[in-house]
Amino acid sequence: MTEEFIGNRPIRLLLHQSILAGTLAQAYIFSGPDGLGKKRLALNLARSLNCRAGSPGLYFCGQCSSCRKINTGNHPDVQVILPETKVFKIDQIRQLIQDIQFLPSEGNRRLFILEGAERMNEEAANSLLKTLEEPPTKSILVLLTTNFYALLPTIRSRCQIMKFMPIPTTELEDALVRYHDFTPGDAAKVARLAHGSLGAALELNLETVQELEDESFKLLRTMTLADDADFLEHLSRVAAHWKAETEQADLFANILISILREFIIMEVFKDRDHIVHFGRLETLRELRRSFQDDIVDELLIDLEGFYRRLKYNINAELGLQNLFLKHRSRILRRERYDSARRYQD
Repeated sequence: MTEEFIGNRPIRLLLHQSILAGTLAQAYIFSGPDGLGKKRLALNLARSLNCRAGSPGLYFCGQCSSCRKINTGNHPDVQVILPETKVFKIDQIRQLIQDIQFLPSEGNRRLFILEGAERMNEEAANSLLKTLEEPPTKSILVLLTTNFYALLPTIRSRCQIMKFMPIPTTELEDALVRYHDFTPGDAAKVARLAHGSLGAALELNLETVQELEDESFKLLRTMTLADDADFLEHLSRVAAHWKAETEQADLFANILISILREFIIMEVFKDRDHIVHFGRLETLRELRRSFQDDIVDELLIDLEGFYRRLKYNINAELGLQNLFLKHRSRILRRERYDSARRYQD
């Protein structure tokens, strides 16, 4: 038996084969964005090495006393270490260096997981070098990081590097339906908005996604109509979402950008596997007539640029008004021109 793990099969297979061959490294770097299962796989490695059922490779029973202790964070030979402040204190790393030298107290191998390893300052990282050069035979160190290049080159060169990749969309969608009770429609939408991260997918609030999706489509619809009052009302609502909190701004930008990209994608793909907002296909087709390629391209560039500038505390409402008013003016001018041509013809 093993815990179901989604994505990054090559890394899992390498660890499995290394356990069978007795060739596990003494130090690993698990690198990649949040939500891909780096910590979970490190704990699975600890379970498989210490499981009392004696299953071969990267497998564990999940029921024995060792597995249960790891599940609850109470196994004496498995430690997860987080920084006590914004960076790891040198005393934390010194304690790790001391602890890692001891033999296992009740398991087969000791495993130390340093979470947020990029938050070691130079002094803390340098103090770890000797341990990495002369690692104890019964202990394994796993450094978890979302920023591989923030680790010192001397640290990177002394560890086996495992780079975690985003989970393929179809695999993530299947996992959400099979293991997390999502409907196929919700799973399809969330899987594409999560950019390959199971953690991000599970954190998304479906009601919020629906609300922001509704607002996005309403805003794009009012950009094609001559009713200024209606347009400004929806634009004000959008600005309120952007100002509310960072996570909501992230999600809103993600949804709005995904809709704009689908105006292009839908010309080639017309199925649920490629279109996030497949349930609104007719609306996408109607809006597509107004959002021609050059407008979509420039709106995407402006929107992504605006989103990057948000961290500099620019006025979100004013910035959005300028951005969408500019592109709305282009849409309306073009529609008036096309209407005039049709009348002449």
